[in-house]
Amino acid sequence: MRADWVLNSLVHSLVCVDLEGRVTYVNGATKCLTNGPLIDLIGKSFADVLPLTCVLNGRPLSELVVNCRQNSKPILVSLSSKSDSRFLASLSEVFDDEKILIGHSIAIADTNSQEELFGDGENGLDPLTELMGRREFERRLANLVNDAATSSRTHSLLYIDIDQFKLINDTSGHVSGDNLIKSIAQTLQTELFVGDMLCRLGGDEFGVLLSNVDTFEARAVATRLVKAVKRMTFMWSGISHKVSISIGVVLVDEYSLDRETVMSQADVAMYSAKEDGRGRVHVYDTKDKKLSRLHDDMDWVHRVNKALAADDFCLVTERILPLVEGGNRNIMFNELLVRMRFNGDILSPGQFMPAAERFGLMPQIDRWVIKTFFNYLQRNPQLNTEDVMFSINISGQSLCQESFLEFVYRYLRRGTVNPEIICFEITETVAITNFSVVTRFIHHVHELGGKFALDDFGTGMSSFGYLQELPVDFVKIDGLFVHDMDKNPVHKAMVRSINDISHVLGKKTIAEFVERQEIMDELTALGVDYAQGHLHGKPQPLKDLSHVA
Repeated sequence: MRADWVLNSLVHSLVCVDLEGRVTYVNGATKCLTNGPLIDLIGKSFADVLPLTCVLNGRPLSELVVNCRQNSKPILVSLSSKSDSRFLASLSEVFDDEKILIGHSIAIADTNSQEELFGDGENGLDPLTELMGRREFERRLANLVNDAATSSRTHSLLYIDIDQFKLINDTSGHVSGDNLIKSIAQTLQTELFVGDMLCRLGGDEFGVLLSNVDTFEARAVATRLVKAVKRMTFMWSGISHKVSISIGVVLVDEYSLDRETVMSQADVAMYSAKEDGRGRVHVYDTKDKKLSRLHDDMDWVHRVNKALAADDFCLVTERILPLVEGGNRNIMFNELLVRMRFNGDILSPGQFMPAAERFGLMPQIDRWVIKTFFNYLQRNPQLNTEDVMFSINISGQSLCQESFLEFVYRYLRRGTVNPEIICFEITETVAITNFSVVTRFIHHVHELGGKFALDDFGTGMSSFGYLQELPVDFVKIDGLFVHDMDKNPVHKAMVRSINDISHVLGKKTIAEFVERQEIMDELTALGVDYAQGHLHGKPQPLKDLSHVA
């Protein structure tokens, strides 16, 4: 008798069926799903009583009960009725005292039934997955934060990202990417229960809100989700793709400041899970030094993205001086360097570049530099002559993007800038790591009249073997060997060797980090072609060159 009282007091509808799909029990809350008396439902086919269908695949709920039996575990599905009402259903097997399967239980909840914690605002469904969208998710997360602050309850947020989604999306097309997102959404739903709020936050990211759980329980749920996705095999156009997800977990408790902080912490934990090897779970901990560093980097990521959107970068130039007799001492050779404006200050690359590199923002910065500089040259034709040359750095991330290479070729072919005054610059490490891509890029640039420089050369002596195969025009000797070569005979010998071998291969040399006249004298004596450093002045704004020319 007490069990019936408890079941009838639930706010969710509860229906039990036998193995033939006939209704054997309904609780009081089920009356909101049907028009007739509840007693009349007993013995009828569940498919006739509640003709609900799965939002993701359109299958009737009665068929999903069979799927529950095949999986031997509870599943969660998002449902819709003929009137387009939305529900969540949790399907579980029912066993007798001898552990023999006798039927199934189906707990059904209206998507707005969690008003106390999650609110009752707009549906806000994501059109692709029919899951809750980001706007509604953030509103409901804010309610959880407020609840934790005023009660003894704790909740959790799971921040989920599909690993290497861009690779599948780019190689197989956006349609395959959309279908992968829908498949993963369905898989995640099957591992959650009524009351667990699964949402699509945008792109390949999902969020889950778990109410009244602690960190241990949240980690267990996240681990279950990771394992479920690993069991998936995504097929598209006859090609099988193994997929995985990384999940960041953060506890929502009385110490949680606000919704934005919780989201940021979960985001940081998710990126840490990716750095740990992908397909993993990482729980946010304020004492975790790695997370603290990652959090700082992600703060810089937000600043870089904001600067890109607001055009808050600027270009400066550093002079590269000819040293040898017979060289064109009248040529104005400069390297372009990028800076970022932030709170009224001009930031050096060392402050924002590490985060940009870590989170894949370098192609956007490289594109900004090229677009901005080429437009500047078009407005200042006095700099677009044979008496000048400009060196532009390109990151390894950019070189690996075919679209970036096309972007560069398009600007060089426009005819508004003389390609012969442009020298692209890549580091030795990038060149060796992406040897075939770099070589092809160099050949294309040479065909258009441009030049190439190999930066930071000398850090690995095995690279001498690659130097004769890389058709670069300039070799920049790493400043590590240059800055004290007048006092360090080993470093001086390195500079001499790099310079001699480069000359034998028909390449010009540029010494970096030239800070003192003594170094300049040593370089001149060795026959190094160019020197670069602060000895003859620090980098100057690009706009100042137009007055010099």
